[in-house]
Amino acid sequence: MDTPRPAPARLADRLFDVDWLRLIAIGLVFASHTGRLFDTMEPWHFKNPIRTDAFTIPMGIGSQFVMPLFFVLSGISTRFALGARPWREFAWKRVLRLGVPVVTLGWFLFNPLQIYIEASTNQQYHCAPFSGTFWQFLPHAFSGRYGVNGYFNWSGVHLWYLAWLLIFTLVSLPLFLFLRSERGKRVLSSAVSLLCLPGMIFLPGLLLVLTEQFFPRSVPYLSKNEGGWIMASHWVLLILGFVIGADLRLREAMRRQRWVAFTLADLTLVPLATWAFTLGDGWNGDPVLLFHWAWRTMNGWFWVVAILGLGAEYLNRPHKALALLGPAVLPFYILHQPLIVVLGYLLAGWALPVLPKYLLIGSLVLVLALGFYFLAIRRSRLLRFLFGLPAASSTS
Repeated sequence: MDTPRPAPARLADRLFDVDWLRLIAIGLVFASHTGRLFDTMEPWHFKNPIRTDAFTIPMGIGSQFVMPLFFVLSGISTRFALGARPWREFAWKRVLRLGVPVVTLGWFLFNPLQIYIEASTNQQYHCAPFSGTFWQFLPHAFSGRYGVNGYFNWSGVHLWYLAWLLIFTLVSLPLFLFLRSERGKRVLSSAVSLLCLPGMIFLPGLLLVLTEQFFPRSVPYLSKNEGGWIMASHWVLLILGFVIGADLRLREAMRRQRWVAFTLADLTLVPLATWAFTLGDGWNGDPVLLFHWAWRTMNGWFWVVAILGLGAEYLNRPHKALALLGPAVLPFYILHQPLIVVLGYLLAGWALPVLPKYLLIGSLVLVLALGFYFLAIRRSRLLRFLFGLPAASSTS
């Protein structure tokens, strides 16, 4: 039986488990994106000539919780970043941290690289084929809209997470400010008191069910599927994360019910494997499909609760590795996919079996991305700015 712990409602100084889970989540994204070179699922920016079905199941399981976890962690971090500071200062810092990498590195460097490789190798993913050199492609890099009729991606290809996190944060700011106010705290406290009752921590999963199944697919952008979930669901997850960060009793509720959540996540995952390829883009009126979709969505929330609860129990402690690698998460996220796509493209002719090639490309990406961070990004004021990091002397 768990030993009861104090359940503070006020903000803590730091939640180390959030930092640890962010490290783990970026590791899973990195492993998944490397696997996209070799899987037999939908097209991607580039595919290795030799592929395997072996990645399908682990990557399918990961899609159940990795991006939801990212947005929930971002919501928790948003509450900490907002704190009691003026909203204008907070909003400006978010623009610098999230918007600058998308507009500078995304638009002018990583967009052209990845989209050129996709187009010139005719991957039939999101853009029309292109014949010519990279330098011949550059004049077309800002023409049309990627995925529709051209090659420009306003959200920065893999940096869509940063672009949409910024948009969702700024649009949700009035709600966040209300929840920070005295009246908002009282409203939030009443809701949290309900969610802290046994089993009620799973109730927000029903909100995700409603969003995933019934959000109109005719709404542009918000109905788009990214990372296995529609964008509207990512928005809901960000707000849920903010609520978790605003009243730490929810963390305690997740910690107490972590093994219940983990058991539910495991048990509901097994039959889900037989339905995964029948779900389509959403509910079409078939009650059986609605049941399958609801099951799938609740499974994702079970995973999020289990992971946050396990993190609160076992990871809420500092470590030298966390202090060293924590600041590298954002630069690594920005760098990892372009490196994977470029290396996959350059090494396509190497006749290696899938596993050795996967490990080779993954190892090279780790060395190059982390090496560039430690040797260049964190030492340069300009690079820190471009990669969304505060000035070296800043603690914000």
